[in-house]
Amino acid sequence: MKWFRVKKLSHVSPSSLMFLWFLTIGFCFFKTASGTSPYGLSRYGTLKYPMDFTSFSYVNPEAPKGGKIRFASMGSFETLNQTIKGTAPDGLNLTYDTLLSRAQDEPFSMYGLVAESVEVGPQNQWVIFTLRPEARFHDGTPILASDIYFSWKIQKDKGLPRTRTHYSKVAKAEILEDRKIKFTFEKDEDGSVDPERPLIMGMMPLYSQADWQKRRKAGKEFDDILLEPFLGSGPYKIAQMEPGRFVVYERVKDYWAQNLPVRRGMNNFDQMRFDYYRNANVALEAFKAGEYDFLAEGDLQRWKHSYKGPGFTSKKIKKAEKENKRPTGLKAFVFNTRRPQFEDIRVRHALSLMFDFEWLNKNLFDGGMARAESFFENSPLKATGPLTSEQRAYLESVKTKFNLDLNDLEETAVVPPSYKDPAHKRLMKTQALELLKDAGWVLQDGKLISIHTKKPFSFEILLVDPHWEKVALSFARSLKEVGIECRVRQIDPAQYEERRLDWDYDMIINFWAQSCSPGNEQYLYWTQKAAQTPGCRNYPGIQNPLVDEVVDKLAHATTQEEVTTYAQLLDRLLRAGYYVVPLFYSPTDLFAYWDKFSMPEWNPLVGANPGAWWSKEGQ
Repeated sequence: MKWFRVKKLSHVSPSSLMFLWFLTIGFCFFKTASGTSPYGLSRYGTLKYPMDFTSFSYVNPEAPKGGKIRFASMGSFETLNQTIKGTAPDGLNLTYDTLLSRAQDEPFSMYGLVAESVEVGPQNQWVIFTLRPEARFHDGTPILASDIYFSWKIQKDKGLPRTRTHYSKVAKAEILEDRKIKFTFEKDEDGSVDPERPLIMGMMPLYSQADWQKRRKAGKEFDDILLEPFLGSGPYKIAQMEPGRFVVYERVKDYWAQNLPVRRGMNNFDQMRFDYYRNANVALEAFKAGEYDFLAEGDLQRWKHSYKGPGFTSKKIKKAEKENKRPTGLKAFVFNTRRPQFEDIRVRHALSLMFDFEWLNKNLFDGGMARAESFFENSPLKATGPLTSEQRAYLESVKTKFNLDLNDLEETAVVPPSYKDPAHKRLMKTQALELLKDAGWVLQDGKLISIHTKKPFSFEILLVDPHWEKVALSFARSLKEVGIECRVRQIDPAQYEERRLDWDYDMIINFWAQSCSPGNEQYLYWTQKAAQTPGCRNYPGIQNPLVDEVVDKLAHATTQEEVTTYAQLLDRLLRAGYYVVPLFYSPTDLFAYWDKFSMPEWNPLVGANPGAWWSKEGQ
């Protein structure tokens, strides 16, 4: 029995609430064992689960199998493959396995799935995975090192932008044995290797090389729009689908990993179905009519006023309000700084001052929301108060490199204004007009005019979800007070996604998910390279070399203290740039479901987790 040192892994989660368990997490020690014995890794401290654990504590290991559950998805899908050419359906991750699988109630831990053991070299220079001999694809063929090699190579060359970025950090891949593969990583400029890289490889989706070779002989390529289900290895396979309308996943009865501790008590339904809707209001009515079974709600006003009807009166539909203890990330209006009117930080600052959260909270949400302030909201990584001694020491060390004046840095992190006092709102309006004047805009006859071009200030907020329309219109009314014409436009999901990928918008609403272990995904959110790479999530177009360096420091952090130091510093820098107008959040999970299911006891770290529910029909 051996011990191997491992760092951390991050992986971007899918949109559905039930898949929050794919969010970024981190690690530090890895323990191996033979056969189906569990193993685990934790970035900080000891593992929660011992070597002989039989299931996670947030599942019912004796949950019966059977029945079905139906979900609603927003928008559409065009392909059954994850590439930039089309949108894949929700739940596709159910069809494939990965080398490692996370523990949802342990923020920095992961346990083995396809991998039986892993060894990490000095300074994370390489990683070796040894595969379980029982690991199988759905057609019964074994998962071999050649399949792992193929999965890495094809996703590096033709995968999504984020996977190309991650997997391009591998300098060399070597098949050592049929079930053993080694990845050697490129070194950074300072000679180090990002400690996340070994674990990122562990979360790579696995494909069958033989299956894709057959497709290629038929004239298909990996990045084509594909509507034939690929050969998977996960607990479900696609049974039916109609592009843009629905997809049905069927449980694999002889799933090879169903008795592993990381899978026991999960994936209990014989069938999981996702039906697609164009907007949330239509989806809600379909839910109340019994067209699907589970609905997570993010609109507090709709939750309080629209969740009523015969199903609720008869108690056939259950409502749940549960506290969560997860980082909420940030939902915000996003300035596209690629647009000339938003290049000037003074303009962005001025417009931020005009967002009246208090009015919205009172009139739209019955006072139930909290104002978001941070890119790491509801977590210890949120910047508060003055710079810490470690943050100041770092900035001192790079002030010459980045031509910094430390006196210009905020002593306290930027916090949105409060309009509880009407006098304060008038003061903020005055300050906004002064900032706009300094930036070359003056108020004339009720319109804000450029002193250079003589053209009025106008822009468009682009929406895809109609339930954000009232929020956007409220912001537009506030901006009119300083002479800005703000139009609100809603378009269909396909057009919206195309424009978002092309950065063809003035302002959008976006959500950035975060975890307690931020790392490599931050490169895709905030760096200069991400601002120039279609498919990445730097929607504001942030071009700040200091932000790039702090992101790099965060990704290379090896202790909880370092993660906190650089995450808080990153948060402070992003907030100081006024790239977004933070909106609001709720520290409570709101969800409703038809009373057909049983579920484990609530865990605030895990949240609503239908993947661990089971049908009452099977009891």
